[in-house]
Amino acid sequence: MRKIILFGIFLYIFLLYNSIAQSIPLIPGNATFTVSSIILYPVDDYTGNKQYIGLFGDKTRIDILWNTNYNPESLDPINVTCWLNCNNSVDVTKCYGFQNCSYQGKTGPASCTIFSPNYNYSTINNITCKFFNPNYPNIEYRTSEGTYPQRVFYPIKYSVSVSGGIYQVGRTISLPITFVSYSFLNSNYTGFAYVQSTSFISIDNSYNTTNILKYSQIETVYPRITVIYSGRPGERTPLYINTTVNELPNCTTVDNCPNSTVIIQGLSSNVDRQCIEGKCQYIFTTEIGSAYLSLPEYGAKDLLLVFPLSILIFLSIFLLRKKMIKNNSKI
Repeated sequence: MRKIILFGIFLYIFLLYNSIAQSIPLIPGNATFTVSSIILYPVDDYTGNKQYIGLFGDKTRIDILWNTNYNPESLDPINVTCWLNCNNSVDVTKCYGFQNCSYQGKTGPASCTIFSPNYNYSTINNITCKFFNPNYPNIEYRTSEGTYPQRVFYPIKYSVSVSGGIYQVGRTISLPITFVSYSFLNSNYTGFAYVQSTSFISIDNSYNTTNILKYSQIETVYPRITVIYSGRPGERTPLYINTTVNELPNCTTVDNCPNSTVIIQGLSSNVDRQCIEGKCQYIFTTEIGSAYLSLPEYGAKDLLLVFPLSILIFLSIFLLRKKMIKNNSKI
């Protein structure tokens, strides 16, 4: 009998609860989800222009700079790993084993350094970086194309231009050779101008070295050219200009030298490359003519000067001889 009474009480309470629960309206709930992201800001760079990954360095090191933050702002640290010459910007697990540097710390301006970098002088080089939140590794920075950010650069790249002129027999004028640096590495550039030994042209100050040039800096060197005698009408002589960069590694054969299309900016013609005395040299060839001039070579201004001077010299000699004859007659 007691069990029946207890079961009845339990059933009554259960039915009463269900009826009350059904009569209470449910209030709709709101949930807000914030997706965190990593932002990169431009920083200083060896080019003089702001870049999202800044680079500075020399043959002993590469300093890699950046400036990051979270959106929305967070006190979480950030992890950064950067690899040298990893050509896979989609899957950085393929970069493992390449030279790299890492950073873990606060967001904001920071850097890491790759020491003794193994530059590839025969092609374009790159730095690929992965930025991620160590507390939430799925939060990482990717470009709009879905790749990890990457910077490209050339360890050595430069342009050479030669300005011509009118070369008259017996006169010496400068031959401007202009170097423009597009290199990551600061370096001197050397130009050596020469002609064949049988040429009618002589070159002084033929070997010239620039100051140390940074990216986009320009310097002109000036070999001096003298036309010794006039060539035949239409005759021209080859002028060779050997150029080299002091920061290029030493070579034992020409195969050690990067192709000229990699080293020379804006290359419009074939340039001969050679390994000479352990240095890679890139040889340009141009031509110089004597402008069909013949000895003696005088312009209009020269004639205006020579004619009155000849008269003055003749009169001076005439008066001097007359005076000497007069003095002798007195004796």
